[in-house]
Amino acid sequence: MADEAKGRVQDHIVGKIDRGLGGLAAKAAKKALRGLGNNFHYVQAECGLVRAALNALAAELRAAKKKFDAAEEDARTAHFKVNLDGSVTYPPAGEEVDGRKPEGGTVHGKTGSKPTGGPIDPAADANMLAESLEKQADKANPNPNHHKAVEIADRIAEALEEATIADRKWAPKLRALKADDDLHVSRKDWTDVTKDMRGVRAGADDYLKPPKKGSPKENAAWWEKLSKEQQDDYVALYPASIGGMDGLPAAARDEANRTVLAEAKAKYQLELDKLPPEPRNKYSSVSAGGATSQAYTDEWIAWNKKYGERYRHLKSSLSGMRAIEGRFEATGKEGLPDAYLLGFKPEGHGRAIVANGNPDEAVHQAVYVPGTTANLGDIEKDMDRMKSVWREAQPLTGGAPVSTITWLGYDAPQNVVTDSPSPRYANDGASAFDRFNEGLEASHAGDGSPHRTAIGHSYGTTLIGSAARQGNLNADDVIFAGSPGVQVGSAKEMDVPKGHVWNEEAEGDVVPDIGRYGHGGSQWKMGGGVWLNPSDEEFGAHQLNTGADEWNGRKTEAAHGHSDYWDENTTSLKNQARVVAGRHGDVHLDD
Repeated sequence: MADEAKGRVQDHIVGKIDRGLGGLAAKAAKKALRGLGNNFHYVQAECGLVRAALNALAAELRAAKKKFDAAEEDARTAHFKVNLDGSVTYPPAGEEVDGRKPEGGTVHGKTGSKPTGGPIDPAADANMLAESLEKQADKANPNPNHHKAVEIADRIAEALEEATIADRKWAPKLRALKADDDLHVSRKDWTDVTKDMRGVRAGADDYLKPPKKGSPKENAAWWEKLSKEQQDDYVALYPASIGGMDGLPAAARDEANRTVLAEAKAKYQLELDKLPPEPRNKYSSVSAGGATSQAYTDEWIAWNKKYGERYRHLKSSLSGMRAIEGRFEATGKEGLPDAYLLGFKPEGHGRAIVANGNPDEAVHQAVYVPGTTANLGDIEKDMDRMKSVWREAQPLTGGAPVSTITWLGYDAPQNVVTDSPSPRYANDGASAFDRFNEGLEASHAGDGSPHRTAIGHSYGTTLIGSAARQGNLNADDVIFAGSPGVQVGSAKEMDVPKGHVWNEEAEGDVVPDIGRYGHGGSQWKMGGGVWLNPSDEEFGAHQLNTGADEWNGRKTEAAHGHSDYWDENTTSLKNQARVVAGRHGDVHLDD
């Protein structure tokens, strides 16, 4: 119910305000409604933990009840009576003594619990001796029903003991799942969700076994075998694991990752609030030889040494998280489809995978890999590029749904000079990209396989090339933009059908010429030692036009530099959209 309410508030109501209203009142209403949606999200997360805890308790009680039911059935078959206190009453039976059969009776069960070591306890020894004598007396009882009743009563006692242990285990965990008595979900409340999650997870292993790492196809098969309630409980208890499992449905991954995002945002903001802010007097004027220059103040240097790196990481990461939330809120604006968060990790430079439209239902998919300096804090720029591709491609498909995905699923090089010349980042991230594409195939719900395009920019093209070189790219088309080289020397090595490798090099983009010496590939038929990138004719890629052009009587603009390929109304953007939509015959190639 909370999930439905959250969706109605955030997607339906806020979306309608965005599409139809403006002004200060609308702005204030949207802020209040987003807060309400956040409250519903918190209720959803906590109720998910309550449900998972109750299901785990029920699983343990069912095991105990199964033992009890079996014992009760044996008692009924033997014509014994099971009493409300768990004791068993049995009738007279056996050979007559002095003209009378041995009397019936009532016995109470005992569990098989044994001392587990420790100091000698005389009282415990006495109890053990008493129980031993009692058992000997039980065996000596002439009524054959007696021994059978004792055995049944012991089984009942064992079942009741298991149920009691389960109750004592879960009662405090459930009592701990309480919210503050107010109408505001604070950052502290969200960090408490993480603690609550750990508390429930610690006792739920017998009910839900954490999934083992498998291939995307194995993950998909595992998920399909779960009941809907089990799936929901996994999302509630293991959101980070479920959110990162390739092959699972996009809706499940999105729900899990939104919880991870909410918790991380609260945690990072609380930590940032505790740090001293950056000193205002960062610079001071220094005069020397008649010239004046700026230098860092001692106060700022001391602050930066102690807090600077962490402070900047927290601020940058929070900026990226807000950008992702902004994409959620943009659903419906300018016709944008629902957004799906298919991956999220705030640690390090951060990871995020964001889809426009549900890829499981899409006929055409595009997966974009950003290049050098890509990180969580800068994710908005890369998401905007895929929003632009979606807007251009969707009208070209005749109604067939399109999903465009920003895949920041690897540690991109952060420094152009020291990091980007190294192939390590591409080689390390290549298998994750292959696995993600395989997961899109495994989770797809439509008829047949979708048409998938891999799009790379700058160093992102190197990763795509490495993915093709090392494994199965699982793509139908590849688009390179501003490529420094893709580690192979020909389009034939790109693991896509012949004629489906496309390249864009804008006028003024120097990266292809500079990068070829570190990331270019060689063709041994040319004698080796010739470092080719996709811009070279010998590589064999189609060269897409990136200059000023005319489409259906309307002029388009040229891309002039390394970061202009997705600018509005550019030829390069329109060409990409036609490849993504499968309109290969409509692209404009270089003369």
